[in-house]
Amino acid sequence: MGASGARRSILLLVSSMSAGGRSVRLGPRIVRILRGGGWEVAVRLTTPGDDPAVIAGEVASGSVVAALGGDGYLGVVARGCHESDAIFVPMPGGRGNDLCRALGIGTDPLVRARSLAPLGFSSDEAGADSSEWLASRVRPLDGMWVRSRDGVRLALGIVSIGLDARANILANESSLTSGPLAYGYGAFAALASHEPTEIVATVDGVERNMTGWIASVSNSGRFGGGITLVESSDMSDGVLEVCHVGPLPLSRALPVLARVVAGRAKAHPAIEVESARVVSFAAPAGMIAMADGDRIASIPFTVDVAPGVVSVLV
Repeated sequence: MGASGARRSILLLVSSMSAGGRSVRLGPRIVRILRGGGWEVAVRLTTPGDDPAVIAGEVASGSVVAALGGDGYLGVVARGCHESDAIFVPMPGGRGNDLCRALGIGTDPLVRARSLAPLGFSSDEAGADSSEWLASRVRPLDGMWVRSRDGVRLALGIVSIGLDARANILANESSLTSGPLAYGYGAFAALASHEPTEIVATVDGVERNMTGWIASVSNSGRFGGGITLVESSDMSDGVLEVCHVGPLPLSRALPVLARVVAGRAKAHPAIEVESARVVSFAAPAGMIAMADGDRIASIPFTVDVAPGVVSVLV
């Protein structure tokens, strides 16, 4: 599409913390690409003292807000876009980039910027309105409301407790810059100290014993820098999936967990998956839950599906 017509505006929020400053380093190149396509770009570099959700939540309805950072950062910006009814534009700037993988955007932020650049003008060189082209790339995105004593937060990927959450914590503490390598390290390091813990949950009103190695609630099906835990997850169907691996002996659990890390979870009958809309965790009190690469709550907490919580530009 040629360059013509009025320029569209986009607010680019850049994380100063994601992936050791990767977003900061790539930000100027991304801005040049977007401006070259016609976008009027306003940039806001956010620091730990800023709340990206508040910034995104204060824009006018229908505004276009891009977020360059890790999955946790993208989730926070998406919450703000939900509040303001803005169009959410995720850009991969973290280690894992699981949301962008799940949406088919990929993991290269420069490629992502080039795909967005032609949308910067409101009409093509022949004068035809490009609004329909833009609208064709916007779709509703489901999320998960996580409600705990700490408040209500929005998650987009997978909410994990147990071994998978511990692996995430250890991956975050490592110096590895590759998401898949960091999570692989975290998973096998977690095995050295983890034992299946009794977990009490309620799935759509029915009490369940979720004791075992893995207990997760999935929206996107992806975590750990490209691991597909739940292949059936669809971020536009208004349904979540509960994934559970029970209290197998370690000798039997190891091959199952190896399949999870290798992204072949669907191939093992010990991995149970069921659909749900509301999942509550009641015990053990204080167990940490992780989502989108960050700590999101501790037990007790509830996960509710949030159908079409934000409009996403893919």
